Amino acid sequence: MVALPDWAQRVGTLRKELGLKQVQFAAKFGVTQAAISRWESGAKEPSAENYIRMGNMAAKPGCFWFLEKAGVDVTRLRRLFLEEKAGT
Repeated sequence: MVALPDWAQRVGTLRKELGLKQVQFAAKFGVTQAAISRWESGAKEPSAENYIRMGNMAAKPGCFWFLEKAGVDVTRLRRLFLEEKAGT
């Protein structure tokens, strides 16, 4: 059995954490349930735009992974998150 790519596992985990079925998750991206199935099976990687959408859906600090995958420099966001978490 071939291991799934990290991104496929993370997409599936996010969907499950949000408590959504594939068809519900698909509606958030304007794609079909089959597209979500392909993402989660590792057959097709989501676009940068969809990674950003996932980053906006994910809880901190997990959101940073999705944003970085889209090519966003999250250095300042991480620092702000850490400051917020520390209460400064």
